[in-house]
Amino acid sequence: MQANPLQRHNIADIYPLSPMQEGILFHSISAPGEAFYMPQTALRLLGAVDGAALKAAWQAAIDRHAVLRSGFYWETRDAPFQIAFKHLSASFAIRDLPDADSAQGLERIFAENRAEPFDLQRPPLLRVQWIRTGQERSILVVCYHHIILDGWSIRALLEEVLALYRHETGAAGAALAPPRAYGDYIGWLKAQDRAAGLRFWQDRLDGAPKPFRLLAHEGSGPFARLSRNCPKGLHRAIREAGARAGHTLNTLLQGALALLLARQSGRSDVIFGTTTAGRPAQLAEAASMIGLFINTLPVRVPIEGQTSVRGWLDRLQARQAETIAHEHVPLASIQGAGGALFDTLLVVENLNGPTGGPTGRTDVLPFAVEPVDFDERTHFPLTLWALPRAAGLTLMAGYCRDALDGDTAAVLLDALMRNLAKILAQPDSTLDALLERLGPPLSAPGLSTPADPLPTEAADAAPVSQPISPAGARALTATEQRIARIWQEVLKSGPLGPDAHFFALGGHSLLGARVISRLRQEIAVPVPVRSLFERPVLSDLAAEIDRRAAPAEGHIEIEI
Repeated sequence: MQANPLQRHNIADIYPLSPMQEGILFHSISAPGEAFYMPQTALRLLGAVDGAALKAAWQAAIDRHAVLRSGFYWETRDAPFQIAFKHLSASFAIRDLPDADSAQGLERIFAENRAEPFDLQRPPLLRVQWIRTGQERSILVVCYHHIILDGWSIRALLEEVLALYRHETGAAGAALAPPRAYGDYIGWLKAQDRAAGLRFWQDRLDGAPKPFRLLAHEGSGPFARLSRNCPKGLHRAIREAGARAGHTLNTLLQGALALLLARQSGRSDVIFGTTTAGRPAQLAEAASMIGLFINTLPVRVPIEGQTSVRGWLDRLQARQAETIAHEHVPLASIQGAGGALFDTLLVVENLNGPTGGPTGRTDVLPFAVEPVDFDERTHFPLTLWALPRAAGLTLMAGYCRDALDGDTAAVLLDALMRNLAKILAQPDSTLDALLERLGPPLSAPGLSTPADPLPTEAADAAPVSQPISPAGARALTATEQRIARIWQEVLKSGPLGPDAHFFALGGHSLLGARVISRLRQEIAVPVPVRSLFERPVLSDLAAEIDRRAAPAEGHIEIEI
């Protein structure tokens, strides 16, 4: 851990967070022990590696990019901010573990890293382990917090480290150009018309079924992964469809998932989430910048029964293109106080290059580089990843084990591939006919069915127009007094009564996380952040805290 990074003379810059950084910050501080948004990537190095040069290359990369030297702070101001420090030492460890080259050994290393979550206020938020597994064989494991890097950026960073390694070992090659700072992207964001973007999303989602659920239950427990390799024939058909009709892999997968959701729910209007690249064409050098640019946004897909599959995919791709100008809008603003719009997230990775990165060459290195595995956990109960490579396509499900089991995850992945195959095989069929051929809804534990009642929108159940502090309100209990004092300090409000409503007072997700953090410190009760969203009225939240403070005999409270 870096010693005293907060010394004033070491501060290089201070600026606000991007929308996705705000979202990741909220979920990270909401569940500090869950290791959400701590991706890990592993590369196998085959050949002689100079450990000192490798460490120096990582230090040089950290020196080049301020975002790799950034910490995040939210408890002292109304809005969270990040501080980029002038210098921080790289966290680089050398280990000798022969069994790390096995799947079980690598998973153990991933688990060890997950057991040590990053302190967002103590950068650097990146740890590197060079693990020697045998004669001229080693594994490079990079664990980082998603708040500083997205998938494209980590692959670009790995390529940059390899280039810096060549320089450290004296190999010939041009020096790397100075990078454009991530702070420039934050500046670009501040210049955007967020209100206009929010109006776009409100219009896009007007009349949609909200919230939309594939799963029968909420999930917040232990996380697991399952992957499936697409058959070679299906992978070939996907590539041919792209060349012939211009449909991207992202469009095809969105279509396949939309059909699965429509069949499962019995509805002709579905919503799920997707991750967008978020690198604006208007910002010069955005494609080569390192940082967190992605955003998570809703995808609304009408199932137009009499439309041909081909025409429907054309329209789906065009609708996605319309969102590009508005993909900087925070998901929290789009959702409002009513809670999550969806429980299923689709992520289509963009993997290129020898290490899975966008640029660079390994043919001049004294060792070969092979991608091995990656590990990531989001807060969504179900995340579906697509990992395309030249040799094939892998689909992976990350899921909460208290929402569904491995067998159900396998059923979902297999159904997604069947839907892809049918879309590609029957482009001139109508959607109604295709849905009929897909058969009945999936029957597997944890999945909702058309017979399940739709969730009630939280915004309707708990409107924020309730009175803040009606005249003649009763005296507050001891717990209510503590909550009222914290709300007054965080929200900068006046005196509060038992009927005060957090969101009516101007509260939002990050302020809610601050409130819960304060409550945990002052009353020593494990209060989940969701308690505030489920019980935004002061007296209701106090009653829940009192209940948690005095569990029934023999009852064990587990924080989720």
